[in-house]
Formats: sequence, structure tokens, C-alpha cells
Amino acid sequence: MRSDELAYLGLTAAVQAIASGELCPLEYADALLSRIDALDGRVHAFTQVDGNRARDRARQLRDSRPRTAPTNSLPSLFGVPYAVKDIIDVAGLPTTAQSRLMPPEPKRRSAAVVEALDAAGGVLLGKLSLYEFAIGGPTFDLPWPPARNPWNLDYMAGSSSSGSGAALAAGFVPLSIGTDTGGSIRSPAVMNGVVGLKPTHGVVSTQGVFPLAPSLDTVGPLARSVEDVAFAFALMQGKRLNDLGGEKSLAGTRIGIVRHFHEEDLAASKDVLDVISTSMDEARRQGASLLDVRLSPLARFNAAGWVTLLAESYDVHRPWLKAQVELYGAHAREILLSGAFITAAQYDQAQRMRSSLASEVDHALSSCDALLTAVSALPPCRIDDDQALARLASASIRVPFNATGHPALAIPVGLSDEGLPIGIQLVGVKGGEWRLLALGERLARALGPRMVFDARAHPTGGGF
Repeated sequence: MRSDELAYLGLTAAVQAIASGELCPLEYADALLSRIDALDGRVHAFTQVDGNRARDRARQLRDSRPRTAPTNSLPSLFGVPYAVKDIIDVAGLPTTAQSRLMPPEPKRRSAAVVEALDAAGGVLLGKLSLYEFAIGGPTFDLPWPPARNPWNLDYMAGSSSSGSGAALAAGFVPLSIGTDTGGSIRSPAVMNGVVGLKPTHGVVSTQGVFPLAPSLDTVGPLARSVEDVAFAFALMQGKRLNDLGGEKSLAGTRIGIVRHFHEEDLAASKDVLDVISTSMDEARRQGASLLDVRLSPLARFNAAGWVTLLAESYDVHRPWLKAQVELYGAHAREILLSGAFITAAQYDQAQRMRSSLASEVDHALSSCDALLTAVSALPPCRIDDDQALARLASASIRVPFNATGHPALAIPVGLSDEGLPIGIQLVGVKGGEWRLLALGERLARALGPRMVFDARAHPTGGGF
């Protein structure tokens, strides 16, 4: 395969190409590492690239493969490169969390999710950019520059798992791993034109992941299709995915539209409204029944989620904030310190609200197969426009499902007026990721081609 074909090869396609012998693990790793070396100086998707480690691993896998082994006897991810957000521990590498405060010593043990992917035969290329300690916004006062959106390098690449989305859009890896405490898988997924899954809280181990707010933190996959995300989600739990079922249409599916989130509680931009309308129309054409669902106001969900996030993150960072506050970047410092003003009574009230809101969502899902909402009421904005970034942060429709713990799947559907990806999220019952992914795969197929960035087809090349 040509290097440009390898750059945008899907995860399951890469697995099949390596298993069949069409693609050599070492050649694949070499091609992606060369691309990272040539282009990441502009994208800044990576904080650390470990090319020697990756090549040694790929070479070992290539050389250890029995010549007569049947393809289905190989580990599920055999020889396929991936990368993880730099808040996830990898043995032999430091975890920077994109902060001056983190110890520089290499970790002795990998996080549970890295161990699972390595056991499945994965080839780790390096660690990916984020917002400092997974909170705040794009910041220029740290040693690591913020990730930029490959669709247009003047634009931001989503919230804290920004490098995980940008690395996929830039053609650096077929799989990345992010974390989601307030929407930080779903935002960079759709804003970079890829798919991301926030699993049910507690389904994927967070062992070896530096905490932000433990009762909200989740770890999940980003990839170029729903099928690829489902494949990776299985591997993260030490399982093997065969398929998402044979059903091809949405006939008989019930989808609840939480219309008031983006029409009343927030005023979504016309391009976001158009994307939701297109998704609804296509789902209806494919036989789905659409139901209007009314939950508590978005502000109530956000209050419960943000009080929890700020209180728990302040508790995690309290020793450093007291002793070395000047080492934080401005964004993280301001947000983390605000948690000091949340009282125990306010935190307890937020937990009662979370329980009540979770019951609301459970009840809505008792009559629907999934809920559909926007990921954000606004499209991506320029990375250097502080006012636009503040408006975009206020336009999030992601925190509700961190607060309640339900799984949420982000799917890119169209482009904004500025040519940046925007999309929708589907929300399912707790523990119902497979049903959610199967529905999402059918809807994504109905909506047409995947929204994968390709500089050859992009009218401007994204400046990339």
C-alpha cells in the first residue's frame, strides 16, 4: 500500500491487512512514524513519540509470527499501531498530563487499558496531547503547544482529548485512546471528523489513569468508524468483537430526540441544527420512529456535573495547589482553584441531583432504544479566539451523560459553515454499549460516507 493509503486505513481494515500478510507490521509502523515526523510539528497531536520502542515491537511481532498460522489465531490487534492520551500510564515513559507538575520519571507499569491493547498485539507509537490535567482549554503558557485541528490548523481540535482526535484526522494512527470526564472524547471526535465512545462509567478500568474527577472519569476509544470503535472497545475489556449484528436498517428502532437541549436551553447555530435535522430525516427514512423527549433543563445537568467535577478535581490537586500553584498553566489553575469554594453541602446536593437525573434518563430510555442530542450547540472555533472558545465551552451538551453515567457515542455527520466537522451523539442504557454501537453503526451507514479528513480531497488541505 502507498503511504497515503496507510495513513487513513481504518482499524479493522488494518487488522485484516496484517492478518492476511498484505501488510507488514514494521512497514506500517515505519510509514506512520515517518508521517508523524513530517507533519506533527504543525498539528501537535503528540507529546511523546517513541519510534524505537514502536519499531522494536513491530519487528518482534513480524518475526515471531508463525508462517503457517491461521489468521484467526493471531491476537486481535496484531501489529496495529495506536496511541494514548498523555494522562494514561505507559511503562517506560513518563506521564506528563501536559503539566510541569508531573514527575519526569518513567512509569513502572502501564495502565490497564494499555496492558489490554498490548496483550492484543498492539504497537504503541506514543502519547497524545491534552489540556493540562484534562481540564481548561488550549493554552500557550506550557512547554507543550496545544493540538490543532487538521481540517484547519487555525482551529481548535476539541476539548481535553484533543490530541486523540487530531492524531486520527492527521492520519497518524488508526486508533487512539482518550478520557472523558465532561465530554472530552466526544468533542474531539466529532470536531476532527471521527467517532468516539464514552462508555458507561466504571465499565473500562481507570487503573493507571491520572484522575480528574473519579466519579465521572471514563476511558474510551476514538477511531474512524463506529465499527472500528466497537472493535477497540471490545479489546479494551480483553474481549474479541466478531460483528455488530446483521441488521442493516433502522426499521423498528425508537430514537428519542432531546430537542430542548439545543433549541431552548441553548440556541444552536444553524449548521448544527441542520446536521440534527438531516440525521432525524435519514433515521425516519430508514424506518426509525422519532419521539420527542423532555428531560430536566440542561442547566440542571450541568450544575450537578460541574459541582462534582470541580469539587473532586480540587481534592485531587489540593496538595499541589497549596505548594506549587505557580507551576500550573493559567487555564487549569483558574478552574482547579474554583473547586475550593464548593461546600460539602453543595457537593452532597449535586450527588442527589445526579441520582435523580440518572433516573430521568433511565425512564426516557425505557421507551427508546437511544436518545439523540447535539454534541455541541456550536461548531469548532479558532484556537486563538478566547471569546469564541468561552462561547464554545458554554455550548457543550456533553456533561449530562457524565453526570448520569450513561454511555454516549459521538458521530460526525456534516460540516460547519467554516468547513469543520460537526455531529451528533447517541445515548444508551447503562451497560448497553453493544446495542448503542449497533444502532450507531446503522445510522452512520445511512448518513453516508465517513467524515475522514483527507488532505488530497480537502479543498485547502487544511493548511496541513
